[in-house]
Amino acid sequence: MISISNLEKSYGDRTLFSGATFQLNAGSRYGLVGANGSGKTTFLDIVSGQLEASEGTVSIPKRLRLGVLRQDQFLYEDEEILAVTMMGNPELWEAMVEKEELLAKAEQHFDADRFSEVEETVQRHDGYTAEARATKILEGLGLPGHIHGDPLSTLSGGFKLRVLLAQVLAGVPDVLLLDEPTNHLDILSIRWLEMFLRDFAGPVVVISHDHRFLDNVTTHILDVDYESVLLYHGNYTIFLDAKQAERKRREKGIAAREREIAHHQKFVDRFRAKASKARQAQSKVRMIEKRAE
Repeated sequence: MISISNLEKSYGDRTLFSGATFQLNAGSRYGLVGANGSGKTTFLDIVSGQLEASEGTVSIPKRLRLGVLRQDQFLYEDEEILAVTMMGNPELWEAMVEKEELLAKAEQHFDADRFSEVEETVQRHDGYTAEARATKILEGLGLPGHIHGDPLSTLSGGFKLRVLLAQVLAGVPDVLLLDEPTNHLDILSIRWLEMFLRDFAGPVVVISHDHRFLDNVTTHILDVDYESVLLYHGNYTIFLDAKQAERKRREKGIAAREREIAHHQKFVDRFRAKASKARQAQSKVRMIEKRAE
């Protein structure tokens, strides 16, 4: 669904990652993990189009709608909580607002052609169930129905972020790109979000430090480490096991190489001064240099 090819991001002499190449497929849920400062959010920003890559491409079908969690609650301080949530689908929200305006002016002048166009947009986006969907999502994230008509400004910072998460989910996107969605959620809301994401049909890419959440949600892990982004199949625990096995294999290989070098060095030290062994000793030196690279 989304093709990523040879993606690289550098800042001056520092490369965060390079050569990232893989597909983000429908029905797959990718946990984006790595140390702080490794480039996780940068990678997500490139995929969402908010940031340009240094090299490589991100290919997204034209009509694919991305749902991106942004922490810009100050844009909506005076708006009602339910309205903010429904703004997750801008085309539908604008059509619904315009429809109300056309109906309000109907006694003076009713623009039947424009009303028909707006009504078509509302129906195409299943607008008559949009409020019910938004209400259900808000309640799932711990925001009870009796406050949905209140201004966003009446909520604490953490609950405002819940509304912004609800906005993304209610927008019915084709792809979800979520940076730390479980921040400020209680355990019941996290469990609800897990179920929502498992039922989501499109690709999901999520950054989270909540390892249990990643275990319960993800089908793949994208590991940003050593200037690369590597794809692992399975959830977070499976990824950790695979990475630990890789580390052990790498350490075993290094130890074997060091033993081999030590063996050859011992021969060189012993026979370098002997003319009969000089050529063989020189060959061992070259072998040691090659192994040390």
